[in-house]
Amino acid sequence: MNASELIASGLLEAYVLGQVSPDEARVVQASRASDPLVAAELDAVEGSLQEFAVRNAVPPPAASKAAIFDRIEELNSKVKNSTPVIPITKASPMVAARSTGSFSTWLAAASIAALVVSAAFNMIQYGQLEEARTEVARLENDKAVLAEDMNVQRASFEQSQNQLAVVMDPQRKAILLNGVGNAVGEQARIYWDQKATSVHMDPMTLADLPAGQQYQLWALVDGQPVDAGVIEKGEAFHGLQRMKDVPQAQAFAVTIEKEGGSPTPTLEAMVVMGQV
Repeated sequence: MNASELIASGLLEAYVLGQVSPDEARVVQASRASDPLVAAELDAVEGSLQEFAVRNAVPPPAASKAAIFDRIEELNSKVKNSTPVIPITKASPMVAARSTGSFSTWLAAASIAALVVSAAFNMIQYGQLEEARTEVARLENDKAVLAEDMNVQRASFEQSQNQLAVVMDPQRKAILLNGVGNAVGEQARIYWDQKATSVHMDPMTLADLPAGQQYQLWALVDGQPVDAGVIEKGEAFHGLQRMKDVPQAQAFAVTIEKEGGSPTPTLEAMVVMGQV
């Protein structure tokens, strides 16, 4: 896996969040040591997460702070009440030992209080880490959605560019097909490259057909109809369509046939026609 693939895989973010296996961690660490691009990207991810954690830090609730200090006071009071006060005199040989015992008890109470404070702080930090992980997952999802949308937009743009190239090609002959019979008013257009024999068709105002029916293009060659292909249905129907190659023709016409096309045209179902 090269640097670009490693950066795009999302493994660096998972490594920073501690969500990788030991083998994956070794891969990331080795790449960081050997590849400046990986090292820079990993530093950027760590910096972003640190900035996010600082920006969204949540201070401990005031009630928790008060409860912790109340607990400390309570422990201190117990220590004071449970330890007899012995005057320090020359006649008291156990003073030093008992004072040492009192200090040890106080130290134990202080340790417990510190443990409580540490636990509360760890809970807050854990909550912030979970929020950071959730935010990273959301950003990864947004990135994937954006990439998919960009791919769709790119494909649509390329299709539009290709269709525009056909329409603007001076080598192609544009032939307008006008409605006939009951279809007066409907139109379609043929773009025919007579040298390359390629044919494209724009359905223009032809209406969508019900299930079981499909438009079929015909080229009139020496007075005989030649199949030039069926016209796609659905979303593709309203765009420029590539038809079968036609080396020569005197006219083009469109008929309504059963879905999948017909070997011969149904002349009474002709909708548009145009002379070359």
